[in-house]
Amino acid sequence: MLKVEDFLDTRLYKEYKDTYVVDKMLKNYFKGQVPDGIKVPARVQSVPLKSYEDVYKWDINNFQEILALKSLPGVTEEDLWAIAYDVYIDPDGYDIREQSGVACSADALLSFKRIYTMYGYTENMIAEYEKYRKYPIFHFPKEKNGINMSRAAVFGDRIDSTLLDLKVYYENGKNAEECRLKNAFKLHNTALFLNTFESFAELVDWLGVRGSFVNEQDEVFDLENGNASILTNYHPESDWKWSDNYYKHVKSAIDKYMELKVKNN
Repeated sequence: MLKVEDFLDTRLYKEYKDTYVVDKMLKNYFKGQVPDGIKVPARVQSVPLKSYEDVYKWDINNFQEILALKSLPGVTEEDLWAIAYDVYIDPDGYDIREQSGVACSADALLSFKRIYTMYGYTENMIAEYEKYRKYPIFHFPKEKNGINMSRAAVFGDRIDSTLLDLKVYYENGKNAEECRLKNAFKLHNTALFLNTFESFAELVDWLGVRGSFVNEQDEVFDLENGNASILTNYHPESDWKWSDNYYKHVKSAIDKYMELKVKNN
C-alpha cells in the first residue's frame, strides 16, 4: 500500500497539490492517515473540463502520473487502480449528439475497468485506453436505465447482441415486446429516439457503424467468432467477463470504424 509520507514527497503531490486528483487522494485513499499540518479538503476541487477530448487527455495524464507511483515501496497495481479509479472521470458524458431533440451520450465499448482487467495497471493499459477511447463511437439516449445502462446488465456490454436486439425491434414493426432490452426501448426518450428512424438501416447509418459493426446487408457482425461472421442469435453469455476472442474482435471492429472514418472524411 502507498504510504502517505512517501506520497507527500512525490512529484504528483508537489505539482498537483490543491487540485482535484490530490484532493481526492487525501480525502479518500489516505482517509485517516494524513499527518497534522497537511490540509485535507472538506470539498474536492472541481475540474474545468468542457469536452470529450479535454477529459480524455486529462485522464491519460493522470494515468501516467499515477503509474509513476509504482516505484515507491510497497505499492501494487491494485493500489494504483484504486487511486486511478477514484479520480477517473468518464469522458462519455461530455460527448452529446442530438436526434430530433433527444440528447444522446457516448457509450464506450471498452471501459476503463475492462481495459485494466485485461492488462493490469501498466503502460499497456494506458496505451490501450489511449488508442481505443480516443473517439466516441456509439451514442444512445441519455436516460436512466436506458440502452447505455441496460445493455451492460442484459448482454454483459456486448454491443453485437445490442445491435441485434435493435434489429429485432425494427423488423417486428418497432415492437419492443419482442426485444431483450424492451424496458429500455419503452422509456420516453429512448422510444422517441428509436421512432425517428424508419428502419434498422437508418439507425445504423446515423450511428456510422456500417462496415465496422454491421455489413452492407444490415447484418450484425458476430464479435465472438470474428472473421466477418454474422450474429443470428443472441450470445448465450450475459456476464460482464468477455472471452479473449470477443475483446480482440471488438478492438478489430473499432480499428475498422476508425479506418472508415478517416477514409470518409
